[in-house]
Amino acid sequence: MKALQAALLIIHLLSIAGIVILLLTQAGKVKKVVPKGLTHAGLTALVAGLGLVGVREAQHHQHPMDSQYAVYNYGTIGAKLAVLIVILVITFKHSKSEEISRTTWATLLGLTVINIGLAGTLK
Repeated sequence: MKALQAALLIIHLLSIAGIVILLLTQAGKVKKVVPKGLTHAGLTALVAGLGLVGVREAQHHQHPMDSQYAVYNYGTIGAKLAVLIVILVITFKHSKSEEISRTTWATLLGLTVINIGLAGTLK
């Protein structure tokens, strides 16, 4: 289980880093677009994140008294899920657009930073 958890965590972190990097590549451009890999990175982060919650839940059921495997705060998980879904909806909506506004780009970047901040509250 530890190996699966580590693999999912690495995939999740790389996906979130991919979202940030793809958005930051648009920072200096006058004509901003939704990068092609943004949708894929978001969906990969979603699947890996749900996998991480599932693995932790299984570990908790195997070791209910071990504080190392305490259940995540589902309020925080729900907030992270909601933020990621909003990111994905905005990305899907503008994926075919030839240009996105600076506000849309900043919203995507801001939501990603908020999601990273929420991750810091998980234990």
